Amino acid sequence: MRSISKGLVLPASDDSKAALQALKALSGHAQPSAKETASVQLRSRAGVLQNVPLPPLAFELLVEILRQTASGNAVSIVPLHKEVTTHQAAEILNVSRPYVIGLVEKGEIPFRKVGTHRRIPLLALLEYKRKPDAIRDDALDFLAAQVQELKLY
Repeated sequence: MRSISKGLVLPASDDSKAALQALKALSGHAQPSAKETASVQLRSRAGVLQNVPLPPLAFELLVEILRQTASGNAVSIVPLHKEVTTHQAAEILNVSRPYVIGLVEKGEIPFRKVGTHRRIPLLALLEYKRKPDAIRDDALDFLAAQVQELKLY
């Protein structure tokens, strides 16, 4: 495993292969319902086995991490209560940093100042990102319906 940025890890080839094997092993088991937990068995370096309960959400996250790692994709887990810089926000929104600064100064995205630096709550940023994504998805659905109606496919 190789760290390419703070909190972002790019899997090595061996990691991807091991993740694929683990994913295959887990995919043979039913995903736990919301009321039950899964259990994984871990072996310590001393060889001691221990069953560790996993709540359904943790099981889903583990499967997704393994899926992405097996595909060779970098994986990052970020707590939603985390704050991001304007630079990080620009990367998430795929826009320029000055554009993000304009959004926060207009009040479209909440922020707080730490000295002279702006900090944006990640949850608020993701909520803002959902709005244009939803508009774009609706427009694409409309265009797809028009193409089908006009038989242009």
